[in-house]
Amino acid sequence: MPKIEIEDAIAPADQPNPAPARHNGGPPLEDQHTPEWGDDGIGNYFYWKAAHRAAWNNPSPGIVAFRIRKAERLGLTYEEYTLEILERGRHLQIEDIARIAEIKQARLRTRSRTTGQHVIGPERRLMPDIQIKVLQSSPDICATLGEILIETVANGGSVSFLHPLSRQAAEAFWKDSLASAARGERIVLGAFDGSALIGTVTLLLDLPPNQPHRAEIAKMMTRLGHRHRGVATALMQAAEQLAIARGRTLLVLDTAVEEGASGLYEKLGFQLTGIIPDYALKPHGGLTGTMIYWKRIAAPAAA
Repeated sequence: MPKIEIEDAIAPADQPNPAPARHNGGPPLEDQHTPEWGDDGIGNYFYWKAAHRAAWNNPSPGIVAFRIRKAERLGLTYEEYTLEILERGRHLQIEDIARIAEIKQARLRTRSRTTGQHVIGPERRLMPDIQIKVLQSSPDICATLGEILIETVANGGSVSFLHPLSRQAAEAFWKDSLASAARGERIVLGAFDGSALIGTVTLLLDLPPNQPHRAEIAKMMTRLGHRHRGVATALMQAAEQLAIARGRTLLVLDTAVEEGASGLYEKLGFQLTGIIPDYALKPHGGLTGTMIYWKRIAAPAAA
């Protein structure tokens, strides 16, 4: 072996040990550096990145429509439902009560941080001349309430009736409901645009003797042409104030998982307790779950 090679291969005894192979002997560039793909193989990371882009950018119209329908049934947005697929690799089901509640609570926290106030969304576009009145029985009132009920049922609203709903049955229901109101067992509110009755909600007060502190919300309905204009919000706020005035501290309601109004109730401060699957028939057939909500509207009386 040539002398130069022997001298290069053997370090002098008085010099420090040479740097390990592939190292230039300099200081580390970064302490505990972790690459973007983490500690696992780089191949899986880029496969995931490609799948992530495809899920957001190139879903087929059929997949998008499917996700939208599923999201609406669960009270979620398309983005929330899709993120669950991407991040957890699963499609949410109606039985996933806890996870759905977590997603909705995270949405409310995000909105609160962004706006600094409670967000009402589309219902903020209020009608300036809307009036909320306590309804009393009359042929005209029963007929108009019957029309609203028939319209709601025909368009998929889950309010205890099936489609087709006859005018006779609809008006009979309201006659009985307003008779109950006359006995002080409930309050039926109406929303008016001028002289036109465009929405209604019922506050149930006749509850068991051991529950005098609470009331229930029922039959929240708005005419199709007046939705997303603040009618439902105004009705709910009026019902809440009437409940407080009558010494009630807790409101309870339920709404269908499909075609329900969970978004409105959550924006108004109601808390989801849980979902009961296959609770009732939808107006046009098929079972739907129900979502149970509550809201504390005043401090409970001291024991």
